[in-house]
Amino acid sequence: MKKRFYHFGFVCSPRNILILICLSGFLITQQSPAEETMSSFLSIDADARGTAMGGAHGAITEGIYSVYWNPAGLSEVLFKEIGATYHRAFQDINYSFIGYATPSDFYGALAFHVFYLGSGSITSTYENLDGSFAGTGDSFSVTDLGFGLTQSKAITENFAYGASAKIITHKIMDKSAFDLACDVGVIYHPPVEGVKLGLALRNFSTMYKFLNSQTREPWNIKVATAYELPMLPLTVAGDYNVFAGQKDSLSFGAEYWFFDMLALRAGTKLLSSNDLLSSLNFGFGLNLLDLYQLDYAINPNSALGISQRFSLIIKF
Repeated sequence: MKKRFYHFGFVCSPRNILILICLSGFLITQQSPAEETMSSFLSIDADARGTAMGGAHGAITEGIYSVYWNPAGLSEVLFKEIGATYHRAFQDINYSFIGYATPSDFYGALAFHVFYLGSGSITSTYENLDGSFAGTGDSFSVTDLGFGLTQSKAITENFAYGASAKIITHKIMDKSAFDLACDVGVIYHPPVEGVKLGLALRNFSTMYKFLNSQTREPWNIKVATAYELPMLPLTVAGDYNVFAGQKDSLSFGAEYWFFDMLALRAGTKLLSSNDLLSSLNFGFGLNLLDLYQLDYAINPNSALGISQRFSLIIKF
């Protein structure tokens, strides 16, 4: 019996990419309720600029940190970039991100990034059968580590796409697991001066078994918009996020530049109507010669104490 081979051709146009993204969004929203999802370190903001704006960054993101917010923003990379972030959360828990991006003649822009969450040293404790304290044991740590590759390209002057593939590992004591995840996104400049629209599907992952639970990374659908005022160096932005197994969130943020050297930022991420004060973020950015940028963000009302984040970008 003669085998038949079929070839599928795909035209890389804005319309086709939007159709694929919408279909992917439909499929991941059909996740079975029997599948467990958990809070993921993939939801930790990767840079201080976006954090200071309350996470409203899906449409205005650009450069290496686009691999987190919306991979389509990577298409705006014109020089080689290195980005690094350090976030000290509370106790000894810390988050780090480092990435490298470069433009290319044929593939648009390419990036490689590594992100890590560590708990520091935790002392194990034991209890008796009746629940009473039985003593302490050796120390252990909880770590999450990810590696990602991103490709992004502007198809037209007004439309860009991006896609990321990630390998994720989780470890607690001698238990470990890994899974694969991907992100896709688009950014569109409509024929309205100063307006940008963004759409990203993030953390669509494979299933994996960890600590006797069958789970996957909680996916996220991000719908974003931004407006850059024509007469002022001010940008306002808003993102709506849908998360698997979690509450939807709404983010608002603003950024004002003084002489292209100093930026002041503020934003909030709302999970409910009474979240305003606890989710207020502030920050600033320093730009030197368009080659070096230092960003800082703070949330003074976090339930876990003051949260601070530092980010650096170097272009060459």
